[in-house]
Amino acid sequence: MLQLPLDQLLLVVAQAALLTALIVRLWSARLQRIYPFFFGYLTADLFRTLILSAIPFRGPAYPYVWVATEGIIVCCYVLIVIELYRVVLRDLPGIATISRRYITGTVVVATLATLLVLRLEEKPKNYVSTSLVIERVIVFSLVLFILLVSVFLAYYPIRLNRNVASYSIGYAVFFLIKATALFVRTLGHYVTPQISTILLIVSSACLLFWILMLNKQGEIRTVVIGHKWKSDDEARILSKLKDINAYLVGAGKK
Repeated sequence: MLQLPLDQLLLVVAQAALLTALIVRLWSARLQRIYPFFFGYLTADLFRTLILSAIPFRGPAYPYVWVATEGIIVCCYVLIVIELYRVVLRDLPGIATISRRYITGTVVVATLATLLVLRLEEKPKNYVSTSLVIERVIVFSLVLFILLVSVFLAYYPIRLNRNVASYSIGYAVFFLIKATALFVRTLGHYVTPQISTILLIVSSACLLFWILMLNKQGEIRTVVIGHKWKSDDEARILSKLKDINAYLVGAGKK
């Protein structure tokens, strides 16, 4: 890590400090019990940052450690998206269950299809390139579900507690930037340093946003994201949504 450019080194140090602060904040507010996958991701990302900082950036071991730890982080991404649907749809368990199944199934199918294509086509230059190709497929599969939950919250007048709203907004921004950066990175390695800097800035901004917004009071205060409906229309839309949820719950018991 000593061979990183100075601007990236400063951003890595700042990110490690923000990760530590957010982990402490969630723990002190006992929010790790409510958002365990999010808390696990933050912890894994902090340990990953510390581990990589102890390995020479240009050394032979760095790519192997980076690929291994990146695989863990990608698994955390999948779990976070599943958790995001769970907390957003906590009052609609039927829809939440179906969403979880589709997320898991889509990621598994997309990953297997990518591995099959890699065997049939020309293989990437090295294992780092291979991991980036697989990660790109998984990330773009998850982007679909991030966009769906964003559209859902923009249309339906679902009342969420403030923590869930902040969690959803911050992660949607972070993940969409991550997906875009990953796509650009796989187009050519000449932009990799700039992309890494952008990702560090965006992730640090999201961490700061969560530090400021996630707290005990956020589990009590509620907000509605997106479109504001007239009271009669809102009641009608929510009634239809609950009917769909009841049907899915009933179908799941058969």
